[in-house]
Amino acid sequence: RRTPAIALLVPGVIGFLLASITKDGATMINIAVFGATVSYVLMLLSHILLRTREPELERPYRTPGGMATTGIGLVLAVAAVIATFFVDEKAAGITALVFLAFMAYFMLYSRHHLVAAAPEEEFEAIQKAESELAGS
Repeated sequence: RRTPAIALLVPGVIGFLLASITKDGATMINIAVFGATVSYVLMLLSHILLRTREPELERPYRTPGGMATTGIGLVLAVAAVIATFFVDEKAAGITALVFLAFMAYFMLYSRHHLVAAAPEEEFEAIQKAESELAGS
């Protein structure tokens, strides 16, 4: 069924390892919060960059409130990331190390071994080929 087994197992293994290392539920919660807020910052920043660089790109959905809500969300997410360092330096440090390790993995290995296309792109190519066959 093409289930992304590795994508499902890796976060569980990371969580298990971090739980084994920290042995502290509060630290685990702070690690999760820090990881989520860093992800929010990256997603919101990506949204702003995409809207700025590709303003005419066809989009199947619109962001409620447009760039204003994205900007507000980005400011709040950055504030949450900064606040995590004040609340729990250990959790912020552990999470930052995990992010850096995965960034290094991507930059040094994974980006050179990417698959040809995302599932959406493959589906679109199949639909286009089918419509061309039906038209001939």
